Parts: sequence; structure tokens; C-alpha cells
Amino acid sequence: MSLIVTPTPSKENSPPARKRFSLKLWIGVPCALILALVIILSQIDLETVKENFVQRISQETGLKVAMESIGFSFSHGLGLQLKGVKVRSPEGNHFSVERLHLLAEWSPLLKGEFKIKSVTLEHPEATLEIPAPLPKVEEKQKSQPETKLIDPEKIQSAASKVKSTRLSIKKLIVSNGKITLIRAGTAKQVSLSVDGIFVLNRSPGEHLDISASAVKVQTGAIIFAGDGIASNLTEDNAKISLNLKSNGFSWEEMQSVLDFLEHKETLTALTAVDVQEFLIKAEIPVSSLSQIETLQKQMIAHVKLKTRNAILKMDEKSYPIEALEGEGILEKGILTHNFSGTALSSDFKLHGKLPLFNLDKDATSHVEWKNLMLEKLAKGLPWAPTQGKVSGSLTLTGPLPKEKEPFPGKLEVDFQVEDLLLKPTDGAHPIEVIRLTGHGDFNQGLLQHEIHTTVWGSDFDIKGKLQMGQGRPVLNSRINWQGLDVSQLPLPSTGWQASEGKLTGTLTLIGPVPGAGEKFPGQLKTSLKFAAKNLKLHNKSSPDYPLLALNQLKGTGEFANHQVNYNIKGGTFKGTFQSDGTIILSASGSRPPVLNNRVEFANLDLSQLPLPMPATAGNISGHIKLNGPLPDAEDLLTGNLKIDTNFKVTGLNLSTDTLPIDIQQLEGKATLDRGRLKHNLNGTMFGGKVKTKGALLFQKIKEETLITADSDLVLDQVNLDWLPLIHKGTPSAGTVTGNLKIKGPLPTNGKISPALKLNGILNASKLVLGDQQIGKVKLDFKESSSTLTQVQVELERIKLGDRGFKKFVGLLQITPEKIDLTGGQVWPMNGLIKLVGDFKPESKNYRLKFKGDKLKVEEFIPPDLMGPLQFSGAVTGKLPQNNDSPGLADYSRDLSGNIKIKLVDGTLPELGVLKNLLILLNPTSVLNTGKTGLSYDLLAGDFKIVKGVVHTSNLEMKGPEIMLTVEGEANLVQDTINAQVKAMPLQMLDKTIKAIPLLGQILAGGRKGGVIESYFKVHGKLSKPKFTLQPHKTLLEKPGSILKELFKLR
Repeated sequence: MSLIVTPTPSKENSPPARKRFSLKLWIGVPCALILALVIILSQIDLETVKENFVQRISQETGLKVAMESIGFSFSHGLGLQLKGVKVRSPEGNHFSVERLHLLAEWSPLLKGEFKIKSVTLEHPEATLEIPAPLPKVEEKQKSQPETKLIDPEKIQSAASKVKSTRLSIKKLIVSNGKITLIRAGTAKQVSLSVDGIFVLNRSPGEHLDISASAVKVQTGAIIFAGDGIASNLTEDNAKISLNLKSNGFSWEEMQSVLDFLEHKETLTALTAVDVQEFLIKAEIPVSSLSQIETLQKQMIAHVKLKTRNAILKMDEKSYPIEALEGEGILEKGILTHNFSGTALSSDFKLHGKLPLFNLDKDATSHVEWKNLMLEKLAKGLPWAPTQGKVSGSLTLTGPLPKEKEPFPGKLEVDFQVEDLLLKPTDGAHPIEVIRLTGHGDFNQGLLQHEIHTTVWGSDFDIKGKLQMGQGRPVLNSRINWQGLDVSQLPLPSTGWQASEGKLTGTLTLIGPVPGAGEKFPGQLKTSLKFAAKNLKLHNKSSPDYPLLALNQLKGTGEFANHQVNYNIKGGTFKGTFQSDGTIILSASGSRPPVLNNRVEFANLDLSQLPLPMPATAGNISGHIKLNGPLPDAEDLLTGNLKIDTNFKVTGLNLSTDTLPIDIQQLEGKATLDRGRLKHNLNGTMFGGKVKTKGALLFQKIKEETLITADSDLVLDQVNLDWLPLIHKGTPSAGTVTGNLKIKGPLPTNGKISPALKLNGILNASKLVLGDQQIGKVKLDFKESSSTLTQVQVELERIKLGDRGFKKFVGLLQITPEKIDLTGGQVWPMNGLIKLVGDFKPESKNYRLKFKGDKLKVEEFIPPDLMGPLQFSGAVTGKLPQNNDSPGLADYSRDLSGNIKIKLVDGTLPELGVLKNLLILLNPTSVLNTGKTGLSYDLLAGDFKIVKGVVHTSNLEMKGPEIMLTVEGEANLVQDTINAQVKAMPLQMLDKTIKAIPLLGQILAGGRKGGVIESYFKVHGKLSKPKFTLQPHKTLLEKPGSILKELFKLR
């Protein structure tokens, strides 16, 4: 059919009939065409077309096809509309479409043929099952046939079928499609929304191209859009090209896809990310789809990525990557990448080439970062950075390492740190690093490093090698530093700390690095060389401890195989010292270090040493050798450490609150071995000479250390004025000379053991102990047995306060149970006292027998009595315990015994307590007591003491003037008295008055008469007794006269 169109006449010249003809023509022609089309279409049997169409597609594709209905459609042009189409593949996958529009070609239609040129799918749905991944095998079996990714022959066969088929489809349009992917054997599935236009281009030759445009694939909020083409599908050089770009999506929106793909575990370090842009362009030869290795080599891809707010979590710590963008090109299995971004507030760049599929090929990668904030790095380190920025670069060259294998290539790193401040987690002083730069080269497992830093006021240079292989890394590094300010070092919380000083040195480390759980330095061989000046150390555990000043200190040391070899020299306390030797450490740390050392010192100023007593002058020289395991401080004397020493002290002056102590010279040697100290000492000190030689045995029992001696002690005119500094109950003056053999346990806690044996003689002179003085002392320690020690004691010129004694002698026999005194004799200025007794140190019980004859009572209790004295008796008791200042009551509490006294032809120059008694007899008589006394012919009595209570029934005083008898008791513990006194005149009243006016006034009662016999009660405090007259027992009562005389006294 053809249509001829001629020019139309103008409106003015055309007649009306002509106009009507043109209008009919324009209306009639389309109607005729429509009518013709309707006639043609009415001749088509749609049911037959439906059956042929279903049968043809099934034959060509091998798919089972079914549809509900077919009809003509004009919505997309003239074509067929298929409804309810359902397709099922032999593998069980399903496909359905709500409406399918087939657009026909006009030219074949006018010839009576119906050819489809395009297909439009509305709301297609497909369900595809993804097979489960094959289980991993340890080794690939050679007999197993290689699985192909996609068989290119199938693609070419399908393309040939499409090309040879009589179907004339040129375009496929998908609208609102849905694909549901199901993971075989699980309930996991994901839905994809698909839109796109696919065009088949058959060239006149053998070429078949399929192009895709306006492709859109969406799952959830993730959308990929783009185009692509599969060209030359029937040829050997067929390839597939695609170009996709995504929208922005978040980490949460990716979770469903990652969970379905079962790749979530590969991204466990990634906890958050926002993808702003993801673009991929790829060219894939169809022939490369047969093998994954071929695909990796021949695929060309271009990826562009842009993310924000990514967070990586490693070892329970999070690291933010604020921004990342860049692109990568994959060609021939090599990924050429160029990325930049911001991580931990630091800008970084990353570029290089990575062989993604052939790990044996060399990779090159270069990383640069600037101003990385160190405080944002991993926490929990012993020294955590609180500020500081690091910049640097890292270059990687070589094959990527396989799993659990070290990096086999080359690595080069450079870094610079600024304003670094390290703060310890234990609260110690922070460390400020002024400068820190470094460079490292890693090649074939060997890291050569060089670091320079300024810290603690010193420049540090670290240079060396670190070999990393299959085992532990092996280090060979040297650290040099100059002028280190030791006051800035991290200080320990206890012990010695450096407050001043400069330190220079070199530290070398060679050997394997300590492994996990192994203490530093492990198997490292370490050597140290150092020199220090003007060091000042103080003990933080003892703030009152004086400073330790070292004006110079230098030395060397080596550590290898758990053994330390060292040599140290220094100057301190105005002298010098040197120490060298070895220290062997336990590999497990369960045993103490073993020492083999020697220390020499010369001319150390003792006035600067922290001695128990401060010294104002003196110096010491000598040496000490140590050999054996180092014990704890409390076990030093009893441990297995052998100590040999000799020394010499000169000009030592110790300053005390009371007196200076001078030790002109002291020298000797000693060896301590397994708790036994052999010693040989001699010196000039305390104004005399001292020499001792022997051994001391130290034994630790529970918490106490007992000392047993077997030594000789020689003293020559040694002053004793220093003894009160050691024990307050010792002489403050005097000298001692002697030669003693000392054997047995030495005193502990102030207690002298009876097992201590002494043999020899000690002579002392001019001893002073408070108000007590002894002109001469001789102690003769006689030969003793294992259970008996005998000491002959001789004391001369004894003065106890205002009382003097000419001499004392006695024999002390000491056993573990008690101390016996035999043959004791005391010579006062007049007479003799004989003593016998014993004392039990453990219980403090004592017994004493005594007898005194031809004594003068005024030597013992002046000025109350005068005259000859005799006494005898025996007492037992117990010395006070846990009382520093015992009194009469304390000594009397357990006192018991019998005492008899007898005084004859004496006087009472001062009446004392009798004054109160005489006042009661005649108050006016005491007015003249200062001029006269009371004489007696006999003053005697017997006393019985029971637990501090003194009883008497026969105490009497007979004299020419008066006779007194006393009966009663006195409690020495409670200081009370309860007794009865009878007073009676013994001469004529007038004779008595003339002879003794005082007594006459009492007996006569003035001029009004007197008393012949009176009874009195003594009571109250023993120290201040009261006298009460008992009138009902007085023969001649004159109470009125007595009362009047009492009133006169007032």
C-alpha cells in the first residue's frame, strides 16, 4: 500500500467542493487502514498462536511454559498481550510474569505474518535456588575433574540458538521485576527488584550482541543502576562488559545481603560504614569463565569507592575511619589502587599494586599518613599516649604472606612523632618525648631499624637488627644515650629513687626476644656500659633516711644464660668503692639469685653514712665477698649466703645526747657461713683496748634469731660510760679489764640464759650507777660444767647513796633453774652480815637467809636510831614483773618469812613516829624534843611476815625513862597498820622529872599530875600512822588534863 500526497490549493482560490473532498480523504484513509488491520487480525487464530508459541519456546529453550490467556494489545504498539505466564526450568527454578507484551513488526504483519520485535515484561517474578558451597578439603585430589565457573560452550550454544531461531525478538523490556534467591538447604533468601532494557543485535554475519540499558537492581535500600553489553557471543572473542553504580547505603542496610551471601565472617572487623558511592566497570572475556584462574588473569575491572564513618574493631578495640575514597583497576590479576581518606583524625594516602590472585608475585604498596592522633590508638598499654601526633610513610614490596606465615618481601618505614606525652596506668609521672624519628628496612625477615629520640633530657639513639623467622624474633640492637636526667625517670613507688644526676651509657641486646609469659630478658644477651655523675638517691620507703650521694659511678655489665657479670666503680662518702662478680638468676624465677661478688671500699667517711648512731668523724676501708644464694633480709644471718669481710675503722666519733663515743681504731675479719660467724677483731676504743676472737652461731626459731657464742674477749682499761646507751640499768662510769671465754646463748630480749657459760676474770674500778658507787669489782668466772656456772664476786668500797660498805664477797652458782648465793659476806663500816640464798630467774622467786652481828644501826636507818645492832632471819618472795618502777608494795606482795632484831644501849636522837605517842601522854612535853633524845637499854622483837603483812607480839623498848611494848600487824602492800602500844614509867616521878624534863612533863601532866601506865591504838596509814588513847585501859585517868594540854598546843 502506498500513499501519494499532492500540493493543496490556497483557501481563497479553492471552491467549497474541493475542501470537502480533502477532509474526507484524511478521515477515510486511517479508517481504511484500521479496517484492513482489523480484517487481517480477525483472520488470526489466537488460540493456535498461543499453542504454537508455547510449544516453540519449550522446544527452543527446554523450559516448561504455561500461560492463562493471549490477546492483542496496543499499549506499547501493535502486539500480543500474554497473561499469567509461568515457566519452570529443569533445575526447579520458577519464573512467572503478570503481563507479557509482544510487539509485532508492521511489514510482516501486512504480509500476513506475525513477527515479534520486542518483549515487555510487567511484574515478572523468578525464584532461583543457589546451591550450597562445597565443603572445604585439605588437599585437592588429582583425580577429581576441575569444576568450571561457567561453560563458555553453553553460552555460545545458547547464542547460536538465539541467532538461528525464527523468533524475531530484538528487545526485551523488564518492568518491576522481582527475583528471589534462596540458599539451598537453608531458610535464607533475598529479594531483588529488577528493571531494564535488553536489546539483541544480529549482524549480517555471525555476530550476536546483547546490550543492556537502564538496568536497575535493588534490594532493600541498596540500588545498583547502569548498563552493559555482551558482544560477539557466537565468536571465540566474545566478552561481557558492564558498568554499575550504586546509591548511598549504610552498614545496617547491608546486613541482610551479607547474611545471605555467608560472607559476614570475613568482615567481622568492620562494625559500621556508610557507603556513599560504589562504581564498578568490568570487561570479562566469555572464554575466561571456564576457569577461575583464567577469569582472574583476563578480567579487567575498575572500581571506585567512597565511604564515611567506618569503624574497625580489633582485639576488643575500635578504630574509626572517618572517610575513604579512591579507585582501583584490576588487570591481569593485578589491582592498581589509589585511595585517600581520614582515619583516627589523620589524613592518609594509599597507592600501589597488589596481585590479588597470585600471591607469589610481588606486591607494591605505599602508605602515607599525617598527624595521626596517638591518644586514639589502642588503650590498655602500660604507657598510654595522652597526646602526640605521628606522621610517616610505609612502603611494601614483595609477595603477600600466606596465612600464619611472615611477610617475605621488603618493607620500608619512616615516621616522625611530635609533642608525645606518655602517661603510665599506675599513676607514675608522665613521660614527655620531645623528639622521636625513626627509619626501618625489612627484607627477607630482617628488620634493620634506626630510631632517634629526646626524652628525660637526653638524646637516645637506637640502631640494630631484628631477625624474624619461624621461631621467636632475634634481636641485635644497641641503645646509646647522653646526659640522661635521672630525676625524670619513672620512679618506683618504694625503695631507692634518684633525685639528681646525669647518666650516659650504651645498652646492647642480642638474642631471641622473650616469649609470652617469659620474663625479660629471657634468653637475650645483654651488655651495659654506663657512667653517672652527681647522683643523689633517697629511700622513699624511709623518708627520714639520709640522701645517698654518688659523685661518680661507672661500670659495665653483661647478661647471658641467666647470668650477670658486672664491674662497677664509684666515689661516694668522700671515698671510693669497686664491686665485681657474677649473679646467676633462676630461669623460672622460683629460686633466689646466686651471688659470687666482691666489694672493695676505701676511706669512706662514716659521718656521711646512715649509722644507728650518727657519726661526726671517722672512715672505713675494707672488702666484702659474697658467695651463695641471696636470702631474704630477715634470713641473712641464717641463710646459705657466705660472707667474707675484713675492714679497718679509724677515728670514729659517735655523737649522742649525753656523751661522745670515740673509737680510735677497729679492725678485723669475719666469715659468715651457713649461720656461723667466725670473727677476729681488735681495736682501740672507749679509752682502752678490745680484742675478740671466736665464733657466733645464728639460729632462727619461729620469729626470733638466737645467737650462741664461742668466743674469747680481752678488755684492757675500757671505759663503761657508753653502756647506758645500750641498757639503762648499766654503769655510767668506770673502767673494766679482763679476759673471758664466752660460750653459750647470748641474752635475748634483755634475758640472760642460764646456759651462757663464762670463764675468766673481769676487774672493774670506780663504777658509778646513779647514786651508787663501787671502788673495785672482781668477777672470777670459774670452770663450769654444762649445768653449773660459778662466779666468785668481790666488791670493795661500796657506796649506796649515803650508806657505805667496805666489802662484799660471795660465790654465785648458776644453773638453768636457779642462781645460788653461798658464802655471802658484807662488811659495813662496823660489823659483818652473812648471806645465803637463791633466785629462780624464770619464776622470779627468791629465798634469803641473813645474819648480822656487831653492826651500827645508824649506818642503815639514820637519823632515827643509834646504837649496836644484831639481826637474823629468812625470807622468801618474788620480784616484780612487767613493772619498770616497782615500789615497796610491789616487792612486799609475795614477801614471807621471819626476822629477829636486837638493839642495845642506844638512843633515839629524833623521836620520829614516837612524837605523836608522847604528845598524847603529855602534849607540852614535845616542846623540848629538839634538845633531848630518848635512850634505851633494849629494843628488840620478832617479826613474822606473810604475803607482805608483818606480825609481831613482842616488840619492846626498855629504857631508864619509859618502857614500850607493841603488839599488832602492818600491811606493807596496802600501807596500813593496826597495833596496840603500852607505855609505862620505870623510875620515881620526881627523879624522872629532874632527869628528863620532856618525859617528866608527860608523866606529870604539867603540875597537875601524870600517868602511871597508858594504852594506845596505832592505826591508819603505815607511812603516817595515827595514835589513839584507850582510857578504859589506863590505870589513872586524867583525860581533862590531857585535853587541856592538847588545846594549849593549838
